[in-house]
Amino acid sequence: MHQHESTSQDKDRTQDLTQNARYRYFIETVVTLEGVWGLYHNGWLLCSGDNGTQYCPFFASHDHADAWNAVVQTGYIPTAITLVEWTESLLPDLNRNHIAPGISPTGDDGPFLPGHDPLHSDLIRALKDAITGK
Repeated sequence: MHQHESTSQDKDRTQDLTQNARYRYFIETVVTLEGVWGLYHNGWLLCSGDNGTQYCPFFASHDHADAWNAVVQTGYIPTAITLVEWTESLLPDLNRNHIAPGISPTGDDGPFLPGHDPLHSDLIRALKDAITGK
C-alpha cells in the first residue's frame, strides 16, 4: 500500500460531500493508495441499513474510518486492507453472504451502496485510467 497520503483536511472536506461525490473520492483514493480501510474486531463490522440491507462499511483512509467510528462508537478498530485482498477475497465473500459494501458513511449520512458489480466495474475503470494516465 502506498504511504498514507490522506489528511484530516481531506476528511473534513469529504464529510460534507454527497454520497455520489464521496463514492467518486473513494474510488479515486483507493486506486491511488492501493488500499481500503474497514473496521475490524474479531471480524469485519456489519451494519443494518435501510430496508433491512446489511452492509460492511469501507473508507478511503484511516482518518475517515476513525471519524465515523468515533461517532457510532463501535469498539472496532480501523484496519487497512490491500486493494487486492479487498477485491479478490473480502468483497466476493461479502457478496456470497448478501452483504453490501457500504462506501464512506459519515456521522450525518449513510453509506453509498453501489452494489458489487457496479463497484467492481468502477474500480476496474479507475485502475485502467490510472495505468493509461487518464
